Amino acid sequence: METTGRKTPKPAMRRKVIDIKPATFCGLSVIAASRGTNLKHFIESSLDEIVEAYDDAAVYKYLQQTDPEGMELLSEEEQAAFEKKYGL
Repeated sequence: METTGRKTPKPAMRRKVIDIKPATFCGLSVIAASRGTNLKHFIESSLDEIVEAYDDAAVYKYLQQTDPEGMELLSEEEQAAFEKKYGL
């Protein structure tokens, strides 16, 4: 039986092999089991939650220090146009 519908593409995923201490592995496995999920899904969802909760100000500060692009001062005309556009 052939299907004619289009498949929804999955978002690009990255794979990373990591080393976990045996005690950490055991602890994470117990937590995952207590939540009724497998270890892989538990770790993936935990990392997603960490990123979502991470303070945007800390990210901005890091980017200012490591990637100063955009940190150039505006000309007077550019600043006036910005202030006018946003009612400042």
